[in-house]
Amino acid sequence: MHILFNELSLSGQFPDQDSFSRTGLLPFLSVLKEMQGFSMLLLKKSDVWNRMVTPTNTLHSILIDKAQRKNDDVRRLKSAIADLEKEPFWDSSDSKQECGIKYFFNGVDIGGSSPAEACERDRIIVSFQLSSTSIDPLSIMRNGVHLSLLNLTCSGSLTEHLWANHHISFESYLKVRFSRGKLDFSKVEKKMGFSEVQPEEQALFIDTFKKFEELTWDNIHENKGLNYKEYHGIISITNRNKKTYKFRVSKKFRCHGYREKDSFVVIGFETDHKLSDQG
Repeated sequence: MHILFNELSLSGQFPDQDSFSRTGLLPFLSVLKEMQGFSMLLLKKSDVWNRMVTPTNTLHSILIDKAQRKNDDVRRLKSAIADLEKEPFWDSSDSKQECGIKYFFNGVDIGGSSPAEACERDRIIVSFQLSSTSIDPLSIMRNGVHLSLLNLTCSGSLTEHLWANHHISFESYLKVRFSRGKLDFSKVEKKMGFSEVQPEEQALFIDTFKKFEELTWDNIHENKGLNYKEYHGIISITNRNKKTYKFRVSKKFRCHGYREKDSFVVIGFETDHKLSDQG
């Protein structure tokens, strides 16, 4: 899958470097981190470093500015997009745009840009916020026909897109989608693992996990639908010394795990109610 860095989203829209750091970098970095979770390559145009971030500063000048060396966000950006300085650049030898095809955005010819290139690839771009091309979806007129580009300006959209289009597994979706919330899927045991949940059951689990994530812990304990409570049996040898809990996904399905600070570490999924019959 080809995802392109939208250089048009840097148009000097940030009044100063501090504003760029506060409102521009964090959402952009969160998208890059999400991409890294799926080992995806970010394609770029060779002149991206010359784009204006502020009215007087290019992206390149900000990243090499000595005064910005102590800025954690700038350092994270430099680390996250280090490969942007390297080949391949899509416009050097591998452009998919054909002669005679015109690309317009808001009446402006954008031929030769990354959004135009994305029209000929997987129609996904990554953009900084607050520019005229930060809209999602981004509508491009290609030879008189509107094409919609998925425009990633904050984390979450890519994961949902990949899941909706069957590009990632149930396991990958859960681990990335809920990585910043109160559910931890990094220690799920194989015998109660992701493969136990059948494709037709996955949406039910996901809906329950979204509900769980949105509630406070007090609400979780009080919610009759979840029926969150201690499990009195032994889930596994690995976790035999831990106090484990379960919550309801449906009349038949349960999710087991244990509390660790503000997170619920999921051990596994129960799809036959046999464990619950014992504890």
